[in-house]
Amino acid sequence: MSFLRIFTFSFLLAAFAGCGEDSNRKPTAPSTVTVKYKNKPVPGAIVTFIITDNPSMGITDADGKCSLKTYVENDGAVIGMNAVTIVKTEADEKTKQPVKPEDADLIGVLPPPILKNLIPQKYSNPKTSGLSVEVKTGTNDFNFDLVD
Repeated sequence: MSFLRIFTFSFLLAAFAGCGEDSNRKPTAPSTVTVKYKNKPVPGAIVTFIITDNPSMGITDADGKCSLKTYVENDGAVIGMNAVTIVKTEADEKTKQPVKPEDADLIGVLPPPILKNLIPQKYSNPKTSGLSVEVKTGTNDFNFDLVD
């Protein structure tokens, strides 16, 4: 085989390998979210839009806003009906457990912290959140005013 044939074959193989990965991607549209709870922005909330096996995620900033990502940064959410979950937790300091002397061989290994919800827990599950949105072609902006 000549060098040119090997080069051409390698180039085509690499090109087709990349195509297979992109062919599984569902179309997305730019999507931004604002989350409020008790009329105040919720910073640090994890927002997830769920449609089949392609979730879109974002973490809210100090103003309770975020842009969603499905495949690459700021590509948005998958077009179609999406169930929505919103989670905001922190470690519950009261439940932290110190390492006991009999567990000396585990020094540096701490049990996972118990998390407490800072917004109602119902929003963490797509079956109980009561939240769903339709992502459409074009720019999407969603506002969630969470209640108890």
